[in-house]
Amino acid sequence: MGQGRPYHHGDLRNALIDATMELVRERGARGFSVSEAARRAGVSISAPYRHFADRDSMLAAAAMLGFRELEARFDTLLAGQSFGDHAAQIAVSYLRFALEYPARFEVMFAPGIDRLRHPEMLGQAERVQQRLEDTLAPYLDGEPLAERAAQLWALAHGVATLAVEGALQHFIGDQHYERIAENAARAWSAGVQPTPPGGT
Repeated sequence: MGQGRPYHHGDLRNALIDATMELVRERGARGFSVSEAARRAGVSISAPYRHFADRDSMLAAAAMLGFRELEARFDTLLAGQSFGDHAAQIAVSYLRFALEYPARFEVMFAPGIDRLRHPEMLGQAERVQQRLEDTLAPYLDGEPLAERAAQLWALAHGVATLAVEGALQHFIGDQHYERIAENAARAWSAGVQPTPPGGT
């Protein structure tokens, strides 16, 4: 976009977060600056500091919203499926989120943010991890849940990153990423010994 925009009174914080996500998508975290975000939001260079301590705080606030949306996505997943079906649904849901909100997805994992300085963002990311663990728990009695959830997250993230960046477009086109995510999750689940929900 690149043009300054007026914001509704009282909504400066969200206008700045939107500008932050735009800039990270266009230039990456290293190309993001508070002054450029302010310009795009149509406010003075000093205005962002009413809401954010520094540039990392702006990035962290944008990332936290992304993690919150991702958690909400996982809350809508259907229960009572086979382990393979459920794993595939998680991976595809993650991919769709990344493709629908590429700027939000990118800022969530932007390098250079000291997550320990931003406990709200870190806490929201941990809630996503916990949601994955809770989702897998009925199938994985006695399994290391944190590790299994991280494995599935890493798998889904890899496919989503390739899709957002168009890294395989010349080989597979845009239409096959969901199939890749689904099949990869099913292959992963086949290597884990599941316990049927409610089973012995």
